[in-house]
Amino acid sequence: MQHLSFSRLSLLDTCGLRFYFEYVQELPPEDPVPMYHARFGTLLHSLYESHALSQGGESYEELKMRYDQAYPELVGLFPSREEAVTFYKNGLRAIARFSRYVVSDVVASEREFIVEIAPGVPPVKGFIDRLLHTDDHGYMVADLKTGKVFNGRDRRKFRQLAIYSLACENLYGKPAASGYFDFVVHGERAWVDISEQDRGEARAWVTQKWEQIDREDFQPHYSPGFCRTYCPFRSRCPEFAAREAQRQSAPTRA
Repeated sequence: MQHLSFSRLSLLDTCGLRFYFEYVQELPPEDPVPMYHARFGTLLHSLYESHALSQGGESYEELKMRYDQAYPELVGLFPSREEAVTFYKNGLRAIARFSRYVVSDVVASEREFIVEIAPGVPPVKGFIDRLLHTDDHGYMVADLKTGKVFNGRDRRKFRQLAIYSLACENLYGKPAASGYFDFVVHGERAWVDISEQDRGEARAWVTQKWEQIDREDFQPHYSPGFCRTYCPFRSRCPEFAAREAQRQSAPTRA
């Protein structure tokens, strides 16, 4: 494995067997999963990046025009027309918000990075959604989120910003001392400080996950909602088959 990424290692935390199918065996998806969340997020990410790269020059009207041109390709992915309309309106609200952002402090948008973690561990590769700098606060990192709001100090989520902070140090000589998750659909931000201890914990986590991969420890984790809806390898998974059979054979309560 030439490199790791936060998303890959997060998947390993969620289900080792799915990680194995997807990134070790590199199997193509076998079971249908909804794609509208991911495609919607990708579309908003591209407009978010474009607005920053234009130094805020792109207006709401220009961004909306591009959104309206691209959105029809997503409509068929939604489970219903009503859901497609709801997401469309959410996207408009998000664009209205970030089109008003002052981006003069943005150093880079979708900045690619490769950062070494520890000897013997493949480097972590990724993209920082937004990297900012001000005289008062130094470097800051931001990650765009188009889904539900969560606590920025949720350790499983927060590690992403800690890794971005490490990447900032590698790219610019100084780590990002703070950052935020930008929930553009909901108009909220979750600001966090990022300490040296946080960066050390992120390094330790990546190292631990690589050691798990290296010893081929790919245990399945059954989560009914995730497995039935979002796992593209559920028909191949013996744990899923056993748990579903157990569930279906359980006596129903009167």
